Amino acid sequence: MKKEVITYLSGRFVPAIVNLAVVILAIRYLGPVEYGRYSLLLYTVLITVTLTFHGIQVSILKFLGHASRENQIADNRFYTLTFFSAIISTLIVVLVGVFYFHLLTVELGLVALFTFLNHFYLFHMAVLQVHHRNIRNALMEGMAQVVTLVVLLTGLFFFRWHAAPLMFLALAGGLAGALLLRLITRVKGLVNLDRTKLYWDARFVGKVFDYGYGLALWLFFSHLIMAADRFVLTGYLGYHDSGSYAAIKDLISKAVIFTTLPIYLSYQSKIADRWHSHHKEEAWSVVKEAISFQVLVCILVFIVFMVIKSMIISRLLNIPEMEQWGIYLPLLIGGFLWQTALLLQRFLELFYKPLYMLVAIGACALINIVLNLVMIPYYGIVASPVIMLGTAMLYTGFLSLLLVTGRKRLLE
Repeated sequence: MKKEVITYLSGRFVPAIVNLAVVILAIRYLGPVEYGRYSLLLYTVLITVTLTFHGIQVSILKFLGHASRENQIADNRFYTLTFFSAIISTLIVVLVGVFYFHLLTVELGLVALFTFLNHFYLFHMAVLQVHHRNIRNALMEGMAQVVTLVVLLTGLFFFRWHAAPLMFLALAGGLAGALLLRLITRVKGLVNLDRTKLYWDARFVGKVFDYGYGLALWLFFSHLIMAADRFVLTGYLGYHDSGSYAAIKDLISKAVIFTTLPIYLSYQSKIADRWHSHHKEEAWSVVKEAISFQVLVCILVFIVFMVIKSMIISRLLNIPEMEQWGIYLPLLIGGFLWQTALLLQRFLELFYKPLYMLVAIGACALINIVLNLVMIPYYGIVASPVIMLGTAMLYTGFLSLLLVTGRKRLLE
């Protein structure tokens, strides 16, 4: 466990720092209004890409590892699906950008470019992951992060461009740099893609849909929960308040994920191994151990955050109005609850159909949206983090209820 955590932290430290730096630079130098616009546009892209491509990505991870004899055909078929997915997603984002956000030509083009390139970046990352090319995977991600930061810094301090389009120029530049690196470097053992021909197979598409639609929908609802309050806040209070809230929410969520994801990655395989070896009680013991470890991390992060919160919120982010315990505290606790729910969900998926979790997350997303629509007009920004915490408690509570009712199956 310690070795796995150290390996994860060493590999993810630089990307995590870059992600946090991007949030800090964006909110500080673009300001809350532009950050609010960027945040809504970004989640529009993420939600669209999730619906059109995430199922394909999941299928790549599940299928290619067991298709060694057909890798060349399968890779090209997946690449064809990626191409069509990129076209569809880009068209959707362009339509939303024109009719909802009323974007100008430059900004619309940059958002569309980021959407299109995102598919091929995720495709290559998934293929490299399937073939266990971890170093190449890290190099691609590192290239994307470095180029993104360089473009952002250049735009901010050299060209003095303090607007949301700069963020998408930086993101698109990062993806382009990563894809260029992948294009000019060969990876031994990987087949070459035939980009001159479309490999379309209706039966294959059906299998891909069966493999990936469940997880794609789950991630779609998760993105809705993360994005709904931003859209509602913008509608009622404007981009300034929405952007300020989005910045503190993004910063906290990224910090929580960075500190807890190694626990999930380290323990999920152990949980599955105990389960499949018919040691079901041991599998549950591993879950409890992981949750205990996560509680410890939560306490440590909470202490550190409380010590440096003024420096982060007021000085670095330059949004002192967000330094209210009613805003940051529910977001922090809610973030850790979501990570705990992921551990419970991984265990429950072993003896429950994923449909249970899908219905639960869908119901939570609907409740979250309705509550934001009802409560924000009366209570303002402080309603959103409380609703976020309540949503996390609801989902975690539902998973706990499934666990209690499934104890008989566990002991069989």
